[in-house]
Amino acid sequence: MSELLEALNGAADGAFVVDEQLRIRFWNETAEEILGFGNGDVYGQKCYQLLQGHDEENRLICRSCCQVACLALQAEPVSNYDIHMRTNNGERKWLNVSIITTKMGENGDKKMIVHLFHDISKKKNDEMFFRQILETAQRYHNIPNELDESLDPHDLIESLTGREREVLTLLTRGLSSQEIADDLSISRNTARNHIQRVLQKLQVHSRLEAVTFALRNGLRD
Repeated sequence: MSELLEALNGAADGAFVVDEQLRIRFWNETAEEILGFGNGDVYGQKCYQLLQGHDEENRLICRSCCQVACLALQAEPVSNYDIHMRTNNGERKWLNVSIITTKMGENGDKKMIVHLFHDISKKKNDEMFFRQILETAQRYHNIPNELDESLDPHDLIESLTGREREVLTLLTRGLSSQEIADDLSISRNTARNHIQRVLQKLQVHSRLEAVTFALRNGLRD
């Protein structure tokens, strides 16, 4: 079994092992890199209390009566799944997790659950951002057009300055104010001012509406 733990410790994925009481018995270096907890911080702790995993609907799924653990301990197949975990600095990350059940102990009679995971935060956040765009686009499609009918949407886009078009393009990529500021080497306040002028010129009320407007009217990178 030491060979398994040695392999897990050198794995590119994060890995931790819990016993039947869901106490953490192993935590590899990649898990520390991803979540920020060191082995000394987590050993012996209940995984659900430490990580507090939620699903896409923000429902708590890491609990003492863990459905995944129950299935794994009964040797039932468990599909990999996405979960929103707490990190050591209080932030949260999206992880994709796979489960393996094994046995440890001198007599090989102790069931253990191996969790293998990798960080999918950027992919997940992009998916959620574009889902919001689609939902906003649907609402936008169903809402009566409040724009002056004499104004062409393409003329509104053309009214943007070169820097404002850059900002709008970065918004369509899902960047935050700080990320836009970093990308354009400007201050966060300046980025926010550019965004506000973009909203005013496009006659929309939110960043999502601006992105939806831009994509519907042909703005591309």
